[in-house]
Amino acid sequence: MLTCLRGLFLLLVLLAVAPGAQSATLLLSVADIEAASFSARGLRLALQEGGEADLTLDELRIQDQTWRKVAVHCGEFGFDGATVRCRRGQMSGDAAVALEFDYELPHKRLDLALTAGAEHWQVTGEFGLPNWQVELRLHQAQVRRLAGFLPAQLPLPSQGTLDGRIAAHGNASGLGALDADLHVTQLAFSDASGLHAAEGLAGRLQVAALNAGGRWDWKTDLQWQDGELFWQPLYLRGGHGLRAAGKLRRGQLEVTHATARLAQVGDFELAGRWDSQAGALLDADLQGRQIALAPLFATWIQPWLDKSALAHAELSGHADVDWRYRSGATTALTLKLHDAAIVDAEHRFGLRGIEASIPWQASAETQASIRWASGELLKLPLGATELSATLRGLELTLPVATVPILDGQLSLRDFHLHRESEAWHWSFAGSLAPIAMQALSSALGLPEMHGTLSGMIPQVSYADGEMTVDGALLFRLFDGTIVANRLRLYDAFGRAPRLSGNLDMRGLDLDLLTRTFSFGNIQGKLDVSVNNLELANWQPVRFDAKVASSPGRYRKKISQKAVENISSLGGSGATAALQRSFLRVFENFGYSQIGLSCVLRDGVCLMDGVSGSKDGYVIVQGGGIPAITVMGYNRAVGWDELLARLKRVMQDNVKAVVK
Repeated sequence: MLTCLRGLFLLLVLLAVAPGAQSATLLLSVADIEAASFSARGLRLALQEGGEADLTLDELRIQDQTWRKVAVHCGEFGFDGATVRCRRGQMSGDAAVALEFDYELPHKRLDLALTAGAEHWQVTGEFGLPNWQVELRLHQAQVRRLAGFLPAQLPLPSQGTLDGRIAAHGNASGLGALDADLHVTQLAFSDASGLHAAEGLAGRLQVAALNAGGRWDWKTDLQWQDGELFWQPLYLRGGHGLRAAGKLRRGQLEVTHATARLAQVGDFELAGRWDSQAGALLDADLQGRQIALAPLFATWIQPWLDKSALAHAELSGHADVDWRYRSGATTALTLKLHDAAIVDAEHRFGLRGIEASIPWQASAETQASIRWASGELLKLPLGATELSATLRGLELTLPVATVPILDGQLSLRDFHLHRESEAWHWSFAGSLAPIAMQALSSALGLPEMHGTLSGMIPQVSYADGEMTVDGALLFRLFDGTIVANRLRLYDAFGRAPRLSGNLDMRGLDLDLLTRTFSFGNIQGKLDVSVNNLELANWQPVRFDAKVASSPGRYRKKISQKAVENISSLGGSGATAALQRSFLRVFENFGYSQIGLSCVLRDGVCLMDGVSGSKDGYVIVQGGGIPAITVMGYNRAVGWDELLARLKRVMQDNVKAVVK
């Protein structure tokens, strides 16, 4: 109902009006009025017979707001030489507003009431210098009437009511004190983009401010009691509060003490200084004790991490935080975690039972300690671990760390994290102690494997979102060796990780390998090379792969079941060409070579074998007595189709045609 300002302007006109004649209409025109933030044009006052009065205004401007064709009618208008009175007044405009006022000229005292239905605005004040005071009381005042006075970039209120009071006093030098106690209910607003909206907001604002020689001492209490707020990307519900006190002088806002209560999260104590002219935070202190991590992360932090590795993570437990900010930078941050956990919903990583003390300082060396009870990394279970790191500015050093994985352990050494060129970099080296393949395959949801896995990890480094291996990773598996080199991994825990590199496997024991995958038994040694490997979201999109018998002398036998399964990979029409038809009664056959290759491009695998012919390619070259040769006939096989055939082989439900 800020149109009450129109009524205040009317009083300025009425002060110049002498008692009108009661027997005729008296018309009075007033020249245009101009001021720094105020103007009135086309002002006319008509005193009617019977004591009524009408005032019309072609245009009224107050600050940035403009009204046109303003009209006020007083059913009873009077002036006794000291007081101007208007009774049964009516203000036309957007909606009819009932108006009454008294204005005492000697004391320049105003008593103005505006009413529209259940809505009521009451203004009382004394404007005589040197001292003045004014008070506004509101009852079910419509917040939408404030829309025209809000900055254009803010969403406009569409509904809501205000109750309470605002009081101010001052002198010729300006405002001296302000006191307000306001309640808002059912507040709603939105903007055209749909990125900022609220519904059903309810709360209370209390403000007290005193001007002491140009310095304002103030305190406020803001309670958001109910309702919903969406402010992209945050979605919040009521239950929050802020109590603060401080000073304001020459454009610098100082918060000497404040308590912010976040619903279900906890209380934060804070203080600081803000330069409103520069739009910069000068210094700040913040402390929080026993802060609940689950609602803090889910409501206030995670919405900003939509495309990060933490987009689908969950945090739990509690934290203590102590933050100090000086001269535009963080100078100290102490974080303590109590029985905390972080778990990825997609099971890519997780740590539980975390206890940590991380006392970081910008200009001093400190020691941090972290331990957890259990965890997982890419479905591999991690055991209890304790870490001790040295913090030195934007640099972290971890000399040694041992992380239990299943029945083995991952040992890291010389882990170094630092910030360079506005980006984080880290590096480490290490080793992997033997892990039983039975336990590893079970954890990864793979068929049961035999033997152990161990390896050496050369220098691994990370920069600009890309992890590289400076050297070759060496592992031992299936009694053979696996060497991975030229490895590069980008966005490992993001939405679309990418991996490239080469794999070279030598001397794999086919007996262990085929028993692992229920493939049928093959005895011998196998070499595998995978070059130009590219994975996108852990799925192969490109590689040059070749499988071949290892050189040397060793036992070479293949079972009838393995023959059937190898034959099935050739697809429809694939056969095992036996040298003698009666040999189908044998369970095992001899061979001289095994070979199969796949060049994957654009989802199609171009296949070949030990040697080729006009009809196909040899996968198993017979040798010894009895001997067998297995042929493949489809050279171009869709990658998805090949995977489907392998899956059927593993399910042991494929029978090949044997001749």
